Amino acid sequence: MSKLLIIQIIQSAVLIVVSYVVYRVLYGIIIKSIEKLGKEFKMKNTVRLILGTIVSLIALMVLLNIWRISLLPYLTAFGVTGFIVGLAFQEPLSNLMSGILVLLTRKLKEGDVIEIDGTTGIVEVVNYNHTVLKTFDGKSVIIPNRQVWSQKVTNYWPGPVRRVSMKVSVSYSSDLSKVLGVIRKCIDDEPLVEKQGVSNFVAFSGFSNSSIDFDVLFWVKRENYFDAINALAERIKKEFETQGITIPFPQIDVHLKGR
Repeated sequence: MSKLLIIQIIQSAVLIVVSYVVYRVLYGIIIKSIEKLGKEFKMKNTVRLILGTIVSLIALMVLLNIWRISLLPYLTAFGVTGFIVGLAFQEPLSNLMSGILVLLTRKLKEGDVIEIDGTTGIVEVVNYNHTVLKTFDGKSVIIPNRQVWSQKVTNYWPGPVRRVSMKVSVSYSSDLSKVLGVIRKCIDDEPLVEKQGVSNFVAFSGFSNSSIDFDVLFWVKRENYFDAINALAERIKKEFETQGITIPFPQIDVHLKGR
């Protein structure tokens, strides 16, 4: 083994170690900087992917220089067969370009609750070629980024709060003014329902076969979503019972005709 080869191997090994250390240090600096600003770091996997790619590309260029490898002959050969290769890799390249656009425009972010192509879940990571969603029943769904970029994406939590609709029904014998007052009071008294900067209200929905229906529209924080719905439903039911307001169940009147 020649002296030059030994030097190249040592330099390559040192380069790999240094590149990994630089990657870890830079990633740690980013995390600490965001924590000092008092903000939650929501794109750990995506930032890790981008930072790793940049460090890897720089390390690759240095490695090629160490081994005195020129890419020009390979690029020339690739130009001859580029058309055939381009057709073969048309789908992966399309996903790659779409993934870059998704990352640059921040169309999706880790932790977003989205629906795309009929699939609803939480964004785990946006890779270059695909996006990984974790559904609410524990499944992991991989969606090609070309699909993410070109299709309609519904973000269920674009902000810290979201409006929820709850249907409440009362019997036809109820005093509607009293019903509206009780529901509004329940909304005002429930601490898990947001009041600052939002509008909570009750709207008439319709006359059903066995009830008069109202839509209760109120705002909740993401972390309180299910607890707020359950708490308000429980509060309304208890208050209805206290005030003598009946929540009806479907009824059918049967008239028997004598012969």
